[in-house]
Amino acid sequence: MKKILGVFSVLVMVFILSGCGKKAETATFTQSPMVGSEVSIIVEHEGDKVTKVSCKAVFDNETLQITDEDTAKQVSEAFETSSNLKDSKMKYTEKETVITYEAPANSVKSGSSFKEGEKQLIDMGFEKK
Repeated sequence: MKKILGVFSVLVMVFILSGCGKKAETATFTQSPMVGSEVSIIVEHEGDKVTKVSCKAVFDNETLQITDEDTAKQVSEAFETSSNLKDSKMKYTEKETVITYEAPANSVKSGSSFKEGEKQLIDMGFEKK
């Protein structure tokens, strides 16, 4: 009986360790819709399953003549409206304005296929870094 339990314990450990062996990977897709801006979608995945998606837009303040936080807020609101975003967050510094947001409805989502999402983003004009 002890031998059976010993073998069973070893098999359980092998299955547990093999389940932990999946390596999470990250892929970044970027697009520059206009001079002085870059939009990035960062997709984390394990194999073909998307586990997390984060998005950000970076605006160069000098190029876009964003001179203060109020102007940055106006740019952020215009970006949110034109991109049909919800719950975006803006961070203003002297150098740049960064807006982080959830992936749009027409973009890749957690739980979806990474390969399909990758194709969709490339079709939308994003480049994989």
